[in-house]
Amino acid sequence: MKKFSVLLLILSFMVIVSAYPFSFTDDSGRLIVVEKPFERVVSLYGAHSENIYYLDGYDSLIGVSESEAFPSRLKNIQSFSYKDDVEKFIFVDPDLVIIRPMIFNRYNDLVKKLEAFGIMVVSLQPENYDDINDYWKKLGILIGKIDEADELIEEYEKKINSLPLVKEQDFTKIFFESVHRNFRTTNKGSIADFVLRRSGLFNVADEAEQISMGSTIAEFSREQLIDKGEEIEYYISQKGAMNKIDKETIKKSPGFNAIKAVRNDEIIIIDEKIISRPTPRIYYAVVEMYKLTHNDYFTKNYELYNDEKITNMSFSRIIIDFLKIQFKTPEYFEDEIMKNGHLFGDFEDINYRKIEHLYAETAFYNDIVITEKNNFNPDRIMTSKDVSKNLERILKMKVDSNFDSNKQLIDFLKEYKGD
Repeated sequence: MKKFSVLLLILSFMVIVSAYPFSFTDDSGRLIVVEKPFERVVSLYGAHSENIYYLDGYDSLIGVSESEAFPSRLKNIQSFSYKDDVEKFIFVDPDLVIIRPMIFNRYNDLVKKLEAFGIMVVSLQPENYDDINDYWKKLGILIGKIDEADELIEEYEKKINSLPLVKEQDFTKIFFESVHRNFRTTNKGSIADFVLRRSGLFNVADEAEQISMGSTIAEFSREQLIDKGEEIEYYISQKGAMNKIDKETIKKSPGFNAIKAVRNDEIIIIDEKIISRPTPRIYYAVVEMYKLTHNDYFTKNYELYNDEKITNMSFSRIIIDFLKIQFKTPEYFEDEIMKNGHLFGDFEDINYRKIEHLYAETAFYNDIVITEKNNFNPDRIMTSKDVSKNLERILKMKVDSNFDSNKQLIDFLKEYKGD
């Protein structure tokens, strides 16, 4: 039986290799010819690393960037920077280094040195949302995960399409901030632009023009922003390496009292790693925006409105969704926040390829469910007493109701919210 399995594995590999060579143009305009799948890969962009993980290509990674955040298992791999000497790369003997156009343009000397040692260098980063599927397919070709790339695309589109469409007349006007300095926004066609539109949000800076060819950032002045102030229901800012922002900074910005959303404290800070990176986690950003800005659409035909027993997971999902609690997303590894001995990604009984992991981590970090540091126990049934006790802590009020099902919990929360 063991010999048969080994033979099957060898035959499968032969079928994959026989489909090669493949050729494509990378995002720095160079023709790339892939004779066979690469097996020793260094990724110099967090999105590449994430996507390789989703393509089941983790074992091919021997190096990742210094700006990784997800999944947590990438911490076990040596980190690299485009500022490193070429000798550091050569020492680990990669056959492929995947970069992005910014690195190709600014650190071309590193590219030339790597190629001089016979190491393939490929530059990838989709400029627009519509380029993502092609990008995932190219990654699949590079690491021999062609079928997995097709499956990833199919699964991702199925998830996105499962979300209800907000009618155009119900779109909400917002301002999306990419960079607080100069109040820059995102341009049409970008990943963030897709997330906003798919969530029923219209950016008042919709006509803003990108600052340069290939950039996803667009110019929008303070004067234009304040002029549109009374139309803006939500002020949404992406937080990341290029925009280390918080609500108080936005509130204290000169003239921002003229913005309706700022006056009403309808400011949303969202992780740029889910709203702007070309990974399947874009779906999480769409869910987040739905939950926070169109909660009536999001909870109208709610999947958990049933008579099943309340579990740790169903309680977490219902509380987070109906009370519009923002997801806890992973920090860059160097900025990780430990809580009671737990780091994001540590739950051994949670599948981190599914959105449920965000509910588990959010529930843990917000004390929605008190659980172990490494086990969330998602299927553990909560007693009515457990539910009431947790609700009293979360809502800071006395709760006398009995809870035997998800439906009863949802009905209680609807009454609490005045729905």
